[in-house]
Amino acid sequence: MYSDSRNSLREFIKQISIYGVLPVIGKFIGFFLVPIYARVFSSSEFGMVELILTLVQFLVFASGLEFYTAIGRYFHSREAIIDKRKLISTGLFLTIFFTLIVICLGVVFQDKILNIYLKDTNFRKEYLVALLWLFFSSIFTYLGVIPRYDNRPKLYVIINITGLIVRVVATIFFVLELKIGIIGVIYGNIVGAVTSTILNIYASWKYLIFSFSMIEAKQIMKFAFPIVPGLILVGLWSPLSRNLVSEYFSIAVLGLLAFALRITSVMEMVNSAIRLAWNPMLFENYNKSTFKNDVSRISRFTGIITFFAGIVLTMIGPEIAYYIGTPEYAASSVLIGFLTFKSSVEILSSLRGFGPLVFNKTYILTLNEILGMLVGIFFFWLFQNRLGLIGLGLIFLLPGIFKYLAIVIYTSKKININFHSFTEFWIVILFIVSIVLVANSVSIQIRYTFLLFTIISIGVMLKRLKMQKEGLA
Repeated sequence: MYSDSRNSLREFIKQISIYGVLPVIGKFIGFFLVPIYARVFSSSEFGMVELILTLVQFLVFASGLEFYTAIGRYFHSREAIIDKRKLISTGLFLTIFFTLIVICLGVVFQDKILNIYLKDTNFRKEYLVALLWLFFSSIFTYLGVIPRYDNRPKLYVIINITGLIVRVVATIFFVLELKIGIIGVIYGNIVGAVTSTILNIYASWKYLIFSFSMIEAKQIMKFAFPIVPGLILVGLWSPLSRNLVSEYFSIAVLGLLAFALRITSVMEMVNSAIRLAWNPMLFENYNKSTFKNDVSRISRFTGIITFFAGIVLTMIGPEIAYYIGTPEYAASSVLIGFLTFKSSVEILSSLRGFGPLVFNKTYILTLNEILGMLVGIFFFWLFQNRLGLIGLGLIFLLPGIFKYLAIVIYTSKKININFHSFTEFWIVILFIVSIVLVANSVSIQIRYTFLLFTIISIGVMLKRLKMQKEGLA
């Protein structure tokens, strides 16, 4: 049984290496934009960029309605190529239809959005151009998963990296060369989105026909719609939280948050990679007799690696903020630890909170997102600006912890499995200490000494864990 679990772990790592790590490495190219933004834009302008970008990202959620997830659920059950074509083409028509509805609503209510969300009608042009970006972003987001389901990893990686490189180069051209300001960021994203759309149409061409099946549409919507409210809340939390930061703190503090989010986005990339690798494995293997052992081993291994990576990023956060940004952004290092911890918890939620998916209780995911949003709003109201950046870090961290506990406790009880261990508990303690050290601005010598102690401590634990497992083989 141990051998089977070890093979499952190897398969999980293999899936991440194919569909996760390579695109993630490509996305590191995007970090070139962080020092550019920090040097071209003030923290207030960076904050406005963040408001616009998160708004579009939310609208992508509202447009896509998780149709691409439904396609993944039914893709392999359609054996004939014509059936796959009907499924994918129907999903594409649904995506375009709902995207156009969202764009029309965005145009109709533009004044309210500008006044309430952006709080500045001078950015009307940027807002309307962003709606054009939304159209292409929705299409390539939907089509972007087809190479994954069609088992064409090389093509998947090439498309992801090419689209990203084009977006970065175009953004640099508009912002640095043409010097057109914030709208240059949007133009750069549009060029990247159009490129990704064209490449994904080419990659999915054999599945695209002018066919709309009402039967397929009903099945897609029946699967996707129960998940949508929760995912809409996930998307809504980003623009809502940014709006609350500008209300309770300032637009300049929002700029610091945006900078820290870019630095810690490496954890979000890992989260996306793990989701992409894990979800197909979950549906393929949850009926196997070794499933519980496999999940336990995979999630504990991932927990150790994830928290360790978070500690490293937290410890070197002050240097990253100083050298990548400018002195104006140095204070954002306080937020890096909190945001990294939040991302680590979200990664483990993706692995361990699968109960609602396996037992077809997807409404629980929505309830859990509602819980997280209410917790976040409550802590915004409770802390406001009383604790400064530390309070802001807690505001973003605590909702994720509450959601993790709720969904993992449910999954643990349903399948009778314990995901946690003393090793992971100890690493969490080390993580908390690392956040405290950075928040109190201790010297670099103390921070790096603690980091060395952490590396040695985790190395010893991993070696003991391996010896225990081999003893059971």
